[in-house]
Amino acid sequence: MRFILIVSVLFAVSCKQVVVRDPDVYKAELDFIDSAADEQVQRGKALIEAACKCVEVEGVKAFETRQCHELAETVLVVEARIGYHTDFMRYLGGLSDTRPPVDPPEIAEPTTLCPVR
Repeated sequence: MRFILIVSVLFAVSCKQVVVRDPDVYKAELDFIDSAADEQVQRGKALIEAACKCVEVEGVKAFETRQCHELAETVLVVEARIGYHTDFMRYLGGLSDTRPPVDPPEIAEPTTLCPVR
């Protein structure tokens, strides 16, 4: 039993932090994620503007179709949160010393993307 304890302590003391990824490659991957997400957000907003309609029933705005509502939700979640998550990945990956806030950004209501016509 004592031998196992000594061996365990020696292993723990001799361990070094292992870097799994090259920092430049990891940064490029995160930059790509940010860029691709931004492009998809812009394309989603353009699609909503071109193909979706909103109606107002008893003072409440809503998309006419479930697909448009779900697209708006997805666009708003990605727009609000992707930067937060990639910033956290940069922080946890040692690329940034600034820790993002504990609480993620709020997500707007899907109807905020209702086309203005």
